[in-house]
Amino acid sequence: MNNPIPQPTLAYTADLEMFLSYVLWGCTVLGLLGMAYGAAMVFRPQYPGGGVSKALPICGGGLLIAIAATAVRVVLLPVSTEEATDLPSADAPAIPAAPAPPTVDAAPDVPMDWTPLVWIVIAVLALVLAAYLIVRTRSHVVDRRNAKKALEADYAAAHAVYSEVADVYAAYLADPYSIFIRPLLDDLTEPRTAAFIDAFAAMNDVRTEQCPDTPERVQAFAVAAQKARTAWRSADGYARTMGLRVTSVDGQRTVRRIRSALGIALDTSSTGQERETALRTVEELAAGIVTIPDRIYDNVKIAIETTTRKQLTS
Repeated sequence: MNNPIPQPTLAYTADLEMFLSYVLWGCTVLGLLGMAYGAAMVFRPQYPGGGVSKALPICGGGLLIAIAATAVRVVLLPVSTEEATDLPSADAPAIPAAPAPPTVDAAPDVPMDWTPLVWIVIAVLALVLAAYLIVRTRSHVVDRRNAKKALEADYAAAHAVYSEVADVYAAYLADPYSIFIRPLLDDLTEPRTAAFIDAFAAMNDVRTEQCPDTPERVQAFAVAAQKARTAWRSADGYARTMGLRVTSVDGQRTVRRIRSALGIALDTSSTGQERETALRTVEELAAGIVTIPDRIYDNVKIAIETTTRKQLTS
């Protein structure tokens, strides 16, 4: 009686299949973790080596590892241990085949289970979408922050020009003796002075206390401030060049008397009667020589009334 012939060794054992399954699942998880870390680098650039340029290769490598591991698992692991059981041994002598047993209907082939691959693809797509949204959102936030800083810088520059013009004009208005140096700055019939007054008013119309929300408003304010500064420099320079336009000796003597009387009228140590007499002298002497602005008369009159009231109540 012949000894039984040993069957050939199977290609894959159950233990090997389980080991490969664990390894491939580990590779898949490693790929997913790589994509998650890459997305975290994009969202949190303070991570070591963070940045979009370095995060994208990490995300791509993780995606490739996850897909490759899943594909290998789907392709290799379904190989059955029953595939080679009917193959004859190359070294054993051929023996006559035993009579075939009665045929039994074989079990239908089980279709390949694509569920793990589908879930892996869904997870990968979700991570890719999340990374894209994170990058896009972060980019928009950074762009808005930079735009706001640029807008505030432009507004600060425009406001600095505004402050420059407002300060020099206020200094002129507060100096009563400036009319002897730049009298044309109070003459609205002078085209340069009129142009400055219009530009100054236009600048104040578009000025806001806070930085506007739109670049258009900031640009309008900046343009108006530049126009006002240019108009002021033109009007002030021309007024200084022209001066009081008094050339005769008698006229210059009269101007000196006007300045002296105006000094007495503005002197807080003078009595109310002295200041009022000096103011009338200024009005009489200035006729035909220099136009004293109403603001100077008004300020002196208020000061005289205040001085007189204190003298009466003291």
